[in-house]
Amino acid sequence: MANNLDQFIGFKLKDQEFGIGITEVDEIIPPEEITNLPGTEDFIEGMINLRGEVIIIVDLRKRLDFEVSPLEETRIMVVDLENAKVGFIVDDASEVIKIDAEKITEPSGGVAGIKDEYLDGIARLEERLVILLDLNKLLSTTERAKIAEVEDQFE
Repeated sequence: MANNLDQFIGFKLKDQEFGIGITEVDEIIPPEEITNLPGTEDFIEGMINLRGEVIIIVDLRKRLDFEVSPLEETRIMVVDLENAKVGFIVDDASEVIKIDAEKITEPSGGVAGIKDEYLDGIARLEERLVILLDLNKLLSTTERAKIAEVEDQFE
């Protein structure tokens, strides 16, 4: 009997391990010089020019109330969120994690202090706990619209 394995990109915020669906991630890049965007939410670090395309950068550590480490020790995961491309700053992003769908449980009670609405599930893998995030819910409809609007201004 074949297992139903889902693939996720594993990343860390502080010492906590997270995962997002592998198909959601366009690429992972080292930190780049970020241009500040005044008047935006404090978790929006600014924007970068990635091969001629404007990408808004969201510090996932700030968004989820995690401790922020120096930028040069981070990675940026570039993802497509409905109508905008967004780069999420994380502490480390390196491995593909294959998880049996049966090992994924529904979140309950704000794991690691994160709101349940941001979570896609929790996977228990031997001695590891991987929190699966729903990136589309990390930013509200209004926030995504503002990001798309800013990106449109620079195209």
